[in-house]
Amino acid sequence: MRSAASETPDLSVVIPAWNEEGNIARVVTDARKAAEDLDISCEVLVMDGDSEDLTREEAEKAGARAIIERGGFAESLRRGFRESRAPWILVVDGDGSHPLDRFPDLWKRREGADIVVGSRLVPGGELTLPGWRNALTRVLNFFFRRVMGAPVADSSSGYRLYRAEKVRGLSGSSRSFEFQQETLLSVVRRGGRAVEVPIHYRWRESGESKARVFRLGAGYVRTVLRFWLGGGG
Repeated sequence: MRSAASETPDLSVVIPAWNEEGNIARVVTDARKAAEDLDISCEVLVMDGDSEDLTREEAEKAGARAIIERGGFAESLRRGFRESRAPWILVVDGDGSHPLDRFPDLWKRREGADIVVGSRLVPGGELTLPGWRNALTRVLNFFFRRVMGAPVADSSSGYRLYRAEKVRGLSGSSRSFEFQQETLLSVVRRGGRAVEVPIHYRWRESGESKARVFRLGAGYVRTVLRFWLGGGG
């Protein structure tokens, strides 16, 4: 892999993380290897939500630049976009749930696209979540596609490749995981194009999920009101 230290890298990998000790080093290492295998120069930015464990130390030891961002999930990604230097931005979760061995498929689909979504809900994809999370994810995605006009089946997937110029200066009102739908709809309503690549989603192997159902619900309501009643964009 060509060094990205003294030149603009081909790819910026942005990883939001909070208390992912035991997971983050593997994700950083896998991301760097995925880029190296395609001879892509990359930088890895771990957006650390002020973790209470060794997330930051493990990320830096694995070769990432760790940035503390206390503003929550959505703001960590907005800042990660601003801090990134490459023309393409890959976002993956810090818990290892996104299969980086499928990154070549996302990279190949980038031509003519502004967002490439790693989709769990298209033929060839797989979604396995425990309990209510599985049903809620499917219902939300159905709603955002059929009612809100999302151009992809899996609008809640966080495994994405972005054309940086489309998202680097993007503002928004989202605070949590509804960032995914807000960003997707904002880019598409500005003339951007989104495509999907099937992935198999792996539920985290260790640690606890950071999603909280009531907070998620409030965030999605805000997003719907913004785009449906206020026009969004």
